[in-house]
Amino acid sequence: MVTRAFNLKIGDILFEKGVITREQLENALKEQQKKGADSKKIGSYLIDLGYVTESDIATALGIQFNLPVMRLEGMKIKPEVIDLVPEKIVRKFNIIPLFKIGDELTIAISDPTDISLLDAVGAQSKSKIIPVIAPYLEITKAIIRNYSTQVETEQSELSRQMESPGISRIEVDELRKAGADLPVVKVVDRMLIDAVLEKASDIHVEPREDKLVIRCRIDGILSEVATYPQSMHKGVVSRIKILSSLDISERQKPQDGRVKIKIEGNEVDIRVSTLPTIYGEKAVLRLLNKNAQSLNLDDLNMSEKNLETLRQLIEEPYGIVLVTGPTGSGKTTTLYAALNEINSIEDNIVTVEDPVEYQLPLINQIQINPKKDLTFANALRSILRQDPDIIMIGEIRDPETASIAAESALTGHLVLSTLHTNDAASSITRLIDMGVEPFLIAPSLLGIVAQRLVRKICRKCSEEFTPSKRELDILGLGASMDGVKFHRGTGCEDCKKTGYSGRTGIYEIMVIDSKIRELITARGSTEMMRQQALKSGFKDMRFDGIRKVLAGITTIEELLRATRNMK
Repeated sequence: MVTRAFNLKIGDILFEKGVITREQLENALKEQQKKGADSKKIGSYLIDLGYVTESDIATALGIQFNLPVMRLEGMKIKPEVIDLVPEKIVRKFNIIPLFKIGDELTIAISDPTDISLLDAVGAQSKSKIIPVIAPYLEITKAIIRNYSTQVETEQSELSRQMESPGISRIEVDELRKAGADLPVVKVVDRMLIDAVLEKASDIHVEPREDKLVIRCRIDGILSEVATYPQSMHKGVVSRIKILSSLDISERQKPQDGRVKIKIEGNEVDIRVSTLPTIYGEKAVLRLLNKNAQSLNLDDLNMSEKNLETLRQLIEEPYGIVLVTGPTGSGKTTTLYAALNEINSIEDNIVTVEDPVEYQLPLINQIQINPKKDLTFANALRSILRQDPDIIMIGEIRDPETASIAAESALTGHLVLSTLHTNDAASSITRLIDMGVEPFLIAPSLLGIVAQRLVRKICRKCSEEFTPSKRELDILGLGASMDGVKFHRGTGCEDCKKTGYSGRTGIYEIMVIDSKIRELITARGSTEMMRQQALKSGFKDMRFDGIRKVLAGITTIEELLRATRNMK
């Protein structure tokens, strides 16, 4: 049981012990007051100002909460004790089990205020928890030492793969040393390994005022997976920048880089982006697992009608087929699957991409390079002199590229591309707003695929339930759904208590017929085009999503989340 010593404040304890002076304490209190109610604890300010060490804070916390203080350097912890508390918990809350005697499990903590956490650990490990205080950084290093051994071989291989031959020429010694520090190397290696094994699409390395936070996007949702002392931020970011061949001496400008790794036979291409924030550089790593994605139309989980419609569109000899949706909605995967469908030795297929995400046989793929003036528009001009049959443009970003794409379609080429819009109908007005003339769009555009990704219900913990009338009304289903079975995930170990595992697409495909072409030429509104498409049998994305809800693939809540910005 943790009991706080009566009326003792940490600053007063440190002053009484002669660790700090009254003036130093007042300086730290002033810094804390400047930050207001959301400021960090006084101990963090005392450390930042250089008045105390983490060991001093641990000793003072021991006095304040009547807890013993332990040093962890050199301590060996038995594997069976380590196995009692999952790694994700110890990393997230910076705690570590030390030893077990009978039914009592001793755990080192740096923050004794979160008693509910200890209760949860006790229930999970079926032990009585005995807390002790240890310095924050010592706990972090102990976690790295003890929880990294299971993947030591993979980490060593990972580090070997990612070392750049030019690293030794970097002249910024301090940052290079920080990036090569063994705990930092293990943190970064383990972060990458965990993200790949958990099928994360992005890793966010975020500096906060008092800590370094690692978040991962899994199945489209960001969640915190680990925290580290703020003092590790510089080293972790430097390590990432070294691996991706970025300039570690430049911390005031955004940078972009890439690195390739291989984990458990999976080749992963990582795009790295850094951005200066008020607390230091934030790094975002986008992971592209080349073995994880299926590049076949049959595996996109489209309805039979949508799949048939898309196949008819890409079998046309010329015209434009667009795939639209927000970032991370699976547009590129759909494009590659379409290319795979029509890939043939008889056709000259050329792509211009940023970046080239998958390498496909028989296809000529171009990586744009703005530094060399190889833009989408310039690349397209050159491609048209290469006798192409089919052209894939990674993204239409500007009026020039859009106009060239339309002209290419009108001169006998099939053009596939993506556009950032909310739905199919708004893609047409987006092209017009970009400055493309309606007389170019109307005859060249064949059809538009709009899509989103929704999380799938976990098969292991799926259960039937009865939705509320309000939920049914929102989807336009009404209350008369007797006999229809709805499902949701209750949360289990397999799905990390989320109730979801994996993602699938929901789609709408608008075919451009003669009536819609007339509206395009007349500069009709998005709603006018949408209404005309509905008259011709068009089914919107929410309709496709409802089908997947009724089939027990996803949930009402997930469908509403994915389509909340749509009509």
